[in-house]
Amino acid sequence: QLYKIVSSQTVQSWAKSFVTELLRNSHSYDPSVPIPLLERDNIKEKYVTAKKRLIFFDYDGTLTPICKTPAAAVPSIEMLAALRTLTYDPNNVVFIISGRDQAFLDKHLGHIRNLGMSAEHGFLIKYPGGVWINCESETDLSWKKDVEEIFNFYTERTQGSFVEQKKCAITWHYRLADPDYGTFQAKECQNHIENSVLSKYPIEILHGKKCLEVRPITVNKGEIVRQLISIHPDCDFVLCAGDDRTDEDMFKALEDSDVALDSIFTTIVGPPSKKSIAQWRVSEPKDLIDVMEVLAQCSSSSS
Repeated sequence: QLYKIVSSQTVQSWAKSFVTELLRNSHSYDPSVPIPLLERDNIKEKYVTAKKRLIFFDYDGTLTPICKTPAAAVPSIEMLAALRTLTYDPNNVVFIISGRDQAFLDKHLGHIRNLGMSAEHGFLIKYPGGVWINCESETDLSWKKDVEEIFNFYTERTQGSFVEQKKCAITWHYRLADPDYGTFQAKECQNHIENSVLSKYPIEILHGKKCLEVRPITVNKGEIVRQLISIHPDCDFVLCAGDDRTDEDMFKALEDSDVALDSIFTTIVGPPSKKSIAQWRVSEPKDLIDVMEVLAQCSSSSS
């Protein structure tokens, strides 16, 4: 076995695999170590030299600030321009991987011809120029009725809260409720669902930013990332940005992939105190858009 390895690998390939494994171990998550700010010169250098790039963005809290109502989080002119330029580059595969439903993504981003999109945390996918495909057509959704009844119960008792229905998930928003009471009710609601519904179905409850979402455990953004990497095994640059718990599935999928870790830029959006397995951090969506503009300029200059 040792002879086979030695005789079949060049010094260069062995060194690359060694460095990749070293980086993989050195990037193990340590919550006591602050996540460093994304180094623009570093990502720019890797971007320019790459031949096949995968670029994945969450939407809310990543490309746009969190708003009081979901409908208010519309894309900025700057974000759309940078996104459009990135998709024009033939070496780029760009996807929005969001918890939003397909109608919202189509309305605000569907006009970008070369952009791929995944809705509802990976339940649906739309390749550039294609149509929406259900990734989990056999998923049991019989649990939704029970969860909806509980969400409606707390909506009636929490002024300013409301329920958002999706194809494979249900979300209870309390951003417009009294902050203290809304937080209290969210904990009560979560306990209610965990004690009465979770044990009966293969589902999970996620506590996001002023919202609770229930979805099938088989649906997550990491599965979409794995699928896209398998389609593009030759990728030598990956930028993946998100801001909450659902995006950690993407980061983990990349961490476990065969892509060299020094070619991966998993990036969390948020303050230094934010916990994540991401390698890099930006403080707010505006900072990420600035990075997008830098990379877009590189693509424009090379075309």
